[in-house]
Amino acid sequence: MALNLQRVLTLKQLRLVSVLGRELNLSRCADILHSTQPAASRALAQLEDQLQVILFQRTTKRMVPTVAGLSLIQHAHRVLAEIDLAEEDLLGLSGGVSAEMRVGVLSAFSPEVLARAMARSREILPEVLLITQMQSLEVLYEQLLDGRLDLMLAHAELRVDLNLVEVTPLYEEHSTILAGAGHRLHKKKKITWTDLAQEAWVLPPPQTPLRPKIDRMLSVHRNGDRSRQGPDVQTDSSLLALSLIGQTPMLWAIAHQQAKQFQVTAQVQALRAPAELLSGPMCCFRLREERLKTQQSIFMGCLRDSAQSLAA
Repeated sequence: MALNLQRVLTLKQLRLVSVLGRELNLSRCADILHSTQPAASRALAQLEDQLQVILFQRTTKRMVPTVAGLSLIQHAHRVLAEIDLAEEDLLGLSGGVSAEMRVGVLSAFSPEVLARAMARSREILPEVLLITQMQSLEVLYEQLLDGRLDLMLAHAELRVDLNLVEVTPLYEEHSTILAGAGHRLHKKKKITWTDLAQEAWVLPPPQTPLRPKIDRMLSVHRNGDRSRQGPDVQTDSSLLALSLIGQTPMLWAIAHQQAKQFQVTAQVQALRAPAELLSGPMCCFRLREERLKTQQSIFMGCLRDSAQSLAA
């Protein structure tokens, strides 16, 4: 039996079912709906006739919902609650109410994707203040769980509780190894891991996903006397790392989208590594238990559009 409820049901009928399911009394239901008991009774009978099911068993004292009635009551509550939320959002947007959206961003996330998404969302949501902050992955995740962030933009290397967090993939990312434009390895047609391991490196902090990959590569392939190359250094500053590889023959591994930006604006170039040290999706994380607000939904849509244009 096809009911086609979208064409049959009205909001007035859903309100009737919702209130009657809560009050279980036709007289009180009619008072709440500013109607009369006979009119409410006729409306219920008409609805049951349309649906061809009995929603409530009538007794002299109260109404008892049937299994079908219980099902429709739950759906009516849900639909009416969503309409109330839509009204709240629309009133806020039309009234020009200022709001904030806090987005935590891992430094490896593509600045181009983020900038395009922010530029587009500013056009759609002129009254929403976008606040971005960059922290380590562990700090960002902790702030997301505590409700201090609305969204988190990071890679999928982080182990999360999927019962708490919803993860939306945005684009595929991989690592790139950068060196100064004059580095001797640019002249080699085929670069090996041993070649790369013998050089001095600008290392990311230990808690980053790239660091264990680099450490493993160096421990396996680094050998011999390296006194000429000098020691490795560690920093969490991209600007410092960029200056170091521009002034010394050191190597630096970062996300490919960031590397593209640096190659345009600085005297550095990507090396032809034997393979990628790290690859995987960059994602948007949000709390499952939190209602998806209008501004969050719009910004996530802008992120997806921006990521797709990047891949095109």
